[in-house]
Amino acid sequence: MNAALAIAAKDLRQKIRDRSAIIIAVIAPLALAFLFSSALPSSQDSFSASFEVVDLDHGPVAQALVDGPLGNLSQYGITVGRQASEEEARAKLDGGSASVAIVIPAGFSDAIQAARPAEISIIGRADSPLSVQVAQSILAAFVSSVEGVQVAVATVVAQNPGQPDPQIISEVTQAALAAPAPIKTVRDTTSDRLADTATYYGAAMAVLFLFLAAQFGVVSIHAERRAGTLARMLAAPISARGILLGKVLVSLVLGCVSMAIVAVGSTLLTGARWGDPVAVAALILATVLAASGISLLIVGFTRTEEQAGGLSAIVALVLAVLGGSLFPLSQAPEGLAQLSLLTPHAWFIRGINDLSSGEGIAIVVPSLAVLAAIGVVTGAVGLWRAQKVVMAR
Repeated sequence: MNAALAIAAKDLRQKIRDRSAIIIAVIAPLALAFLFSSALPSSQDSFSASFEVVDLDHGPVAQALVDGPLGNLSQYGITVGRQASEEEARAKLDGGSASVAIVIPAGFSDAIQAARPAEISIIGRADSPLSVQVAQSILAAFVSSVEGVQVAVATVVAQNPGQPDPQIISEVTQAALAAPAPIKTVRDTTSDRLADTATYYGAAMAVLFLFLAAQFGVVSIHAERRAGTLARMLAAPISARGILLGKVLVSLVLGCVSMAIVAVGSTLLTGARWGDPVAVAALILATVLAASGISLLIVGFTRTEEQAGGLSAIVALVLAVLGGSLFPLSQAPEGLAQLSLLTPHAWFIRGINDLSSGEGIAIVVPSLAVLAAIGVVTGAVGLWRAQKVVMAR
């Protein structure tokens, strides 16, 4: 064990002086995380828009729309203003201070109460298609409720042949509009498990470059073999496993330091929220173990430093694409999302997403178990193969 620690200490001193290792392990992931989080909008950013309402009717149905669905939009990030005419609303749109104008024509309520066709105009800016879609959805829901009002009015008219009493129709309309919805939808945001953009790309870049940084420890076995220092270490009372343990310790230390710095740096620079520190530390350790195991496996199946470095880069990029380091898996096809579960990247990012719910380490136990299993299995096979590389000299 003392020999392994001495080998690890020697290699770590060399890596500290190696600028390329510092760039790959720390600077590159922090820079890319900052660029991604700055350039891409967060999926959790609140939607904002400005609607202008023109009520030319002032009847009970129009009032129900203005005070009801449109009046409750402020809680969803939509401001609603009132304009006296369509021309004033269009001026707001042309000036850029509004994204959508909703015009309720005169006679709208009378048409609804008489069970006649009626229409509402939606005027939207060309550069605000999402706001227009939101307005269309709101009005479509209101139209559905209005259809119920028309059915109620038509029923009353059918049951009272002859000239319908306007007072009765008005009362029926008011009662139908005031009736509560039979089904109420409730949005529960506390169970959402999706990290914001800054956190997501901080974690994604950390695990992407971890697989590039982890190779620095174990790939040096080939460099030691080429330089002849591996043969000298084997001539000393140092076993092949002791040498490999020292190299793996370097990968573990570099990986943990790299991810810890990225986690702290992204928190300070981009406002990332990684979650419970204990759970994050456990996730980092398990992911570094998986990365070190895969790096050791690559070394065991290569013959030179160039082969190991090239294959490590290929494996790191393929796993990053499959695991969601370059784009959220929610945007990927179903098949790719299922295939990603074979990668450490996906399980690490899944753990970070789980922690965004505010819970502790218990919620990431599945991710920790899979990451540890990947590290143990690949590390065991890699150790067996790498011993042959060391002994081949």
